[in-house]
Amino acid sequence: MTFLFSNKRSPKLKACIIEPILLLCINGISIYELPIEIQGMSPLPCKTLKKYLFYLVSCELLSYDGQRQIYITKDGGLDLLHKIHQEKQKTLVTSEDITITIE
Repeated sequence: MTFLFSNKRSPKLKACIIEPILLLCINGISIYELPIEIQGMSPLPCKTLKKYLFYLVSCELLSYDGQRQIYITKDGGLDLLHKIHQEKQKTLVTSEDITITIE
């Protein structure tokens, strides 16, 4: 399953990576805690995490508060989490089966 969002670039991102990032950032998480928490869920290279954070912030699904040094899930990110959840329930797929294309 693929979800589309408007953007000049069209990376294909895995929901199994996006979903935990957005969930961890709902109440805000520090830039230092996020990689540790993500690594505890599944091994993810730092470079990959940075790429995903870049795209999530660029697409306004996530915001970064530089003063407090935290990432926070924005309304668009909450909407995407809801869509992922709906898709998983409707089609009985897992996050690993969902690709999100940002266009």
